[in-house]
Amino acid sequence: MRIRIAQLDDFESIIKLIDGEFTKEGFGFVNREQVKTEIRKKRVMVADIEGTICGCRIGMDTVWNIVVTKEHRGKGIGKALINYRRPSTIRVKNKPVGHLSKAQKDNFPDPTAFYEKLGYKFWGNAYPKNFWQRAGDKALFHYSGETAHIAIYKDASRLLLI
Repeated sequence: MRIRIAQLDDFESIIKLIDGEFTKEGFGFVNREQVKTEIRKKRVMVADIEGTICGCRIGMDTVWNIVVTKEHRGKGIGKALINYRRPSTIRVKNKPVGHLSKAQKDNFPDPTAFYEKLGYKFWGNAYPKNFWQRAGDKALFHYSGETAHIAIYKDASRLLLI
């Protein structure tokens, strides 16, 4: 397995991975243009096993999304994606909200133990920071939602304790 910065040639494989795992499991969706913009800015990492993308992370110093295929979970790929240019902040959906099926809500995993095992501390909840695109490839962000369902984790090794 190799962790590397994604290239535009990886775009369709990344979208297929996100749609096949991330979206199906109720973690939300990622705008295709967001993924393309983040790839161009070199802020998408992929886990590659013999030419097949089995995981990806979107975001450099702040991780916005991370996904690993179901058949590759528990093999250290998520850990490798996080530790590759280790981010200071991770923002992930931690509560099943929105238009989810009963199965998605019932099987929604709490990611806290995974991030704490990697040395991150729960910092609090926030509203989603949604991405949208305007003409000219200018990415804009806005906060929205009725429920603060995004968990924020900070790298404990970077926190100043008094």
